[in-house]
Formats: sequence, structure tokens, C-alpha cells
Amino acid sequence: MADKTHKSRLASYKNVGHEATDLRRKRAELSVTLRKQARDEQLQKRRAMSPETGEEVQVPEKLMTPAEIMQGLKSSDLVLNMTAARAARRMLSREQNPPISIMVEAGVLKPLVAALDRDDCQDLQFEAAWAITNIASGTHEHTMAVIDAGAVPKLVTLLGRGGTVGEQSAWALGNVAGDGAMQRDVVLAHGALPALLPMLAPSTPPSQLRTAAWTYSNLCRNKNPLVPLDLVAPALPFVTDLLTVSDPDVLTDICWAISYLTDGPNERIEEVQLTKNLLARLVALLQHKSPAVRTPALRATGNMLTGSDVQTDRCLEAGCLEHLSMLLRCNKPALVKEAAWAVSNVLAGTTDQIQCAIDRGLLGHLVHVLSSDDIRCQRESAWGITNLTMGGTPAQLDALVASGFLEPYCALLESTDLRTVVVVLDGLNNLLQTAAKFGQVDPLCATLEEINALDHIEMLQNHENETIYEKAHSIILTYFSEQDVGAVPEENEDQFQFGTGTSENQNIHF
Repeated sequence: MADKTHKSRLASYKNVGHEATDLRRKRAELSVTLRKQARDEQLQKRRAMSPETGEEVQVPEKLMTPAEIMQGLKSSDLVLNMTAARAARRMLSREQNPPISIMVEAGVLKPLVAALDRDDCQDLQFEAAWAITNIASGTHEHTMAVIDAGAVPKLVTLLGRGGTVGEQSAWALGNVAGDGAMQRDVVLAHGALPALLPMLAPSTPPSQLRTAAWTYSNLCRNKNPLVPLDLVAPALPFVTDLLTVSDPDVLTDICWAISYLTDGPNERIEEVQLTKNLLARLVALLQHKSPAVRTPALRATGNMLTGSDVQTDRCLEAGCLEHLSMLLRCNKPALVKEAAWAVSNVLAGTTDQIQCAIDRGLLGHLVHVLSSDDIRCQRESAWGITNLTMGGTPAQLDALVASGFLEPYCALLESTDLRTVVVVLDGLNNLLQTAAKFGQVDPLCATLEEINALDHIEMLQNHENETIYEKAHSIILTYFSEQDVGAVPEENEDQFQFGTGTSENQNIHF
């Protein structure tokens, strides 16, 4: 149930004795949502299409049936082999409904895989690799058929030789690896990464570089289980160099690869961050003109902000907050949501990290997001504010109140999104607890009543969701009942303070 999901997510936030790292959220449903939105830019599998024009065919070739293709592939005549392999590739490259199952059932995989060994004819190897690429672009069963036919080690060998055949082999291996964690590990176990590394260079021809970058991203993809880091980390220096190229397709796939590597334990984040120049170049891409590049760069940066305090500090030192500020105002909901999630993890950090966010003006941007029309963006912004109510100093809470957050924050109590309502109730409870310590309960309660938040909290006592009911009832019983005797606030020219007027605390206006 959604309520159970929320409880598991919220467990990390039960404050005060917890370390800042415990307050940071690893990605759950947010990851799934953004990944679905990004599939058009970065697909797990790609089918190589035959061009309608541009192929030099000296004599017209009639369409061959699967049986005729099989006969031609098994022939001892190299010309017939080529004709059959080309026919197979063309049939599997149809834009609509390629007959992959028919061809696999006809038995074409075995002779196509055997053709990969024909070093005496690179054209035949190329046609065979292309046909196998498109078979591997199909269903899981099709991909497993490619593996079971023994294609992977032969494709790795051809990949290591480079050139157009090597590029096509990289494409085929990328399709196999993109099918799942087990298939990815089969490709890696046959030495695909060392064979791919020479192609992961800025000097590689553009087409080959795009294919290599995409293949590497698939070698890093999938979480059940995560890819063994030692099998893909040797490419990180190459990846760092590729973060400087101008090709947005290459940048997109390389940033996705980094996002996959940082979506896991802190040890993986450490390996990435300690690669010389990688973090600074990645953070710089947060301002790239293409959303297709900014999205995975933001994902990777956000993943790192879920790490340890030291790892978060590195991101801040690299200047990520300036870019996050702009992304919070970019009017692209998917990016705004992701940026708000990233900022919420900074606000779950140390007081120095929270102060850094405040000094960069992030609170005003979060308040702006609270007033947006996208509940997912509003929820992430609310998480950030709730984090601050748990870990902020009195002076930092002063800054929060001064940002004008309270009214749009409390307006979310009317949301139909249950998780958002619970997050806001938790934040209000945290704020009221702190106000009680500094004699500020009465003015805060008065402000909540003025903005109609009290009415909403009272109504939530009748909510069908038990968690929401209990939290709302606890707030009313503790802070708004007639029996409640709160600390009396100090009066100072109609202003109120958290604390006793020490220099650390600023005046608060509720």
C-alpha cells in the first residue's frame, strides 16, 4: 500500500539523533518516473535500420524466404553466403514488425554466428553482426537465443578489432547487455569492456563513439544486482574525457552511465567522485542547452547528494547549487522535480550544508516550486522544507520563515497526494516542537489559524488514512487544545524570537 511505502521512506527522517546521511533519500518511485520519461533519448535496445537508399546493389536481389536464407547461409559459396546474410539483415531491419521470431525459429542464428568467424570476408562479418544486432533488439527470449548461440565471445573479439565491424559488434553487445543484469554480466565476463575502451575516446569517429558510449551505458545499467564496479570502473578516466565532447548524444549516454554507477552504495559514489576531473565536468553539464544531457547529469549529481557528508561537500564545492537554482526555475517539470529532490538532500545534511543552500538563495526557489501546478514538484520541495525543519538551527529556521514558505506549504494539506500531506504534517509538527522550545508556540499557532492551516489540520482528523489522522490529531491535541499550556513568548515590539535573544538567533515574524 502507498501508506506502507511512505512509512519506509519516512523512517529515515525521524530526527534528532540521526546522522545527516540517514536523512537523505535514495531514489525509489522518482527514479522510475524520470527513467520512463527519458526513454526516447536513451533506449535500452536499438534496432539498426536498413537505409532505403544509398546501398549500392549492382543487380536487383529478389526477396528470399527464411528457408532460402538458411540454405544460402549454409552454402560453401561465399557469394551465396553474402546474399543470404544481406537478405537476413534486410528482413530483420524492417521498420514495422520485423519477423525476428520466424527467423530465429528457422535456425538462422547458428550460421550467422558462424559467419562472425569469417575473417576472410569482413563484409560477411558485418552483415552477420548487423542481423544479430537486430535479433538481440527483440524480446528477452530473442536475446537469450543470441547468447545461447555463442555470439557474445565472437562479437567481443570483433569489437576489439575496431572499424565498422567492431562498431556493429558493439551495438549487438549493447543490445544483449540492455536486456537485463544477467545478460549484462555475460557480456562483461567475456571481456567486453577492455575491447570497448579504445573506442571510448574523443578522437573516435562520431558514429562509432556514439555507439560505444551507448554500449557502455548499458554495461552500467540495471540494479538487480548492480553491476560489479570493478568490471566497469576502469572506463571512468575515459568517461571523464568524453564529458568534454560537443556531441550531445555521447554526453547523454555517458551521463546516464554515471547516473547508474552512482545509484547505489556510497562506495560506488566514492569511486566516481575520486576520478580526476569527473565531478567538476559532470556538474558543469547541469547548464547544458539540451534537456537530454541535463536530465542524466542532474540524476547523477542528485545520486551523489544522497551520499556521505564528505561526498555532498564535494558536490557543493563543485558548484552544483548554482545550477540547481536555475533548474528549479526552468519550467520543465521533470527537471524541476529532480532538482528539488537534489536540494532536499542537501537540506538533510549538516548545518553547514544547509547554510550553504540558504546563502545561495535556494529557499526562495523551493517556495516558488511549492506554488507550482505539478504535485510531484511540490512534494519534492515540501520534503526539502521538512528536512530543514528537522535539522536546521534556530537562525536557519528564521531564514525559512522569512522566505514566506508557510502559506504555500500549508496549502498542500488540501492535496489529494497522501504522501505530500504526511510530509507537510511532519514539517509542521517539527516546527511546532522547535517553537515550543523557544516560546513561540502561540504566535505560530495564531499564524497557522490566520492562513486557514488550522482548519485544514482539523479536517484531516477525519481523514480515512490512519497515518494522516493520527498526525493531525496529535498536532491539534498538543498545540491547539484548551488544556495546552505552551511556553509564553517573549514580547519585543510585537516581534518574537526563537531562544532567549542570543546573538545566534534572529527575530521571527509568525
